[in-house]
Amino acid sequence: MLLRLKANSKLTRARQILGIDRAVFYTLFLRGWQLIAGFCSVLLVIQFLSPIQQGFQYTFVSVLSLQIFFELGLTFVVMQFASHERAHLNWTAQGTLEGDRTAKARLASLVRLTLKWYSIAAGIFVCLLVPAGLIFFGNSPDSNSVGIWQSPWIWLVLTTAGSLLLSPLFAVLEGCGLVAEVARFRFVQDLTLYPIYWLGLAAGIGLLASPLFQTVRLFTSLGWLLTRQRPFLTDQLRFRLPGVSIHWWREVWPMQWKIALSWVSGYFVFQLFNPVLFIYFGAVVAGQMGMSLALTTAVTTLAMSWISTKSPTFGQLIARRDYKLLDRIFSRTLLQAFFAAISCGVVLLLTVFVLYTLQIPLSQRVLDPLAFVLLTAVAIINVVVFAEAVYLRAHKQEPFLWISIAIAILSALSAYFLGRVYGAMGMAAGSFVIAVISLGVATWIFFVKRHDWHIVEK
Repeated sequence: MLLRLKANSKLTRARQILGIDRAVFYTLFLRGWQLIAGFCSVLLVIQFLSPIQQGFQYTFVSVLSLQIFFELGLTFVVMQFASHERAHLNWTAQGTLEGDRTAKARLASLVRLTLKWYSIAAGIFVCLLVPAGLIFFGNSPDSNSVGIWQSPWIWLVLTTAGSLLLSPLFAVLEGCGLVAEVARFRFVQDLTLYPIYWLGLAAGIGLLASPLFQTVRLFTSLGWLLTRQRPFLTDQLRFRLPGVSIHWWREVWPMQWKIALSWVSGYFVFQLFNPVLFIYFGAVVAGQMGMSLALTTAVTTLAMSWISTKSPTFGQLIARRDYKLLDRIFSRTLLQAFFAAISCGVVLLLTVFVLYTLQIPLSQRVLDPLAFVLLTAVAIINVVVFAEAVYLRAHKQEPFLWISIAIAILSALSAYFLGRVYGAMGMAAGSFVIAVISLGVATWIFFVKRHDWHIVEK
């Protein structure tokens, strides 16, 4: 019994040092499963898709990332605004929020406004992306040898639009403190969905496997919202107080347009790589870049689990002006996230080096080791920059606007000119240099704004 208590004590202490609370636990399980499932997917893509089909699949993803131009950063803004109103509300046993009626009415107003926004955005997304993609991919010299790609493209656009429509509801739930619940659902969802994708590949349906995967994801998300979160959503959609609402243009839009430009700028940092390589070097090279980015970006995504799960907490602490606790939590969480990024990056690089040394066929589906090292370094650097951005944006401000635009312009120019001449290696080198510059500038902005805002508000 004593040994068991000591073991539990040590385990609790380890979780505290690593910063693994309930939300981080489920998010890490989700990211970890996505890494494992992603690796299995890579093996199956190599087995059941041709190099040209691989290039089309990853370029599909890059083009579909244009949804950020339709979302305009609203998901993040919604989560921050929801967290500030949640600071004055509490969850009930019925699954609703009660407390300050003004805060509840403002939150309900936010839910209704965002659903209207995303309904319009999803419709425009479909109307523009379907014909644009048919033209873009149809002009590729590889389009005749890839097989059926038109129906997978249209299907993917429709399911992406559906997911776009549901995204603000998940953002509101996370902003209201249900980060762990959403992460747990996502984990169970992906645990079920990836085998469906693998069966589709093994069954020989080719590029149709991805839209099938996204369709099941869409309907399971909708089902979870309607069954598990119905009381909250129904209560929010019905609750109103005369004269009390979120004023979109006065409150939300001043932050949203800045976040929108920052997020749109982010598209040009990585998502432009595949289309450029697709045009100038063909689907095979684009596929190598797509797979390499998928693996290295996973390092950032996994490490950011520590930071992203704390974002609603940051917003609530700022609303209460508890800056000392805010800084203490952020500093500890950033160290934990950075350590995780370094650890994952080293493991990933060692794996790639082994594949190349042993000349395993899988190594031919990713970039050469030097380019892969540079992309991994960029992924680790981005953890620090993204964490600083989350902290500052929790203040319902966006001080990274101009640096985001500048980095986007540099990245676009680098991707086009270096990529067109030097291919994937040129893109990776340019991306690394730009990442180092952004780290220095972003950190300077972080310390200046943190000092100014907290001094002014005290």
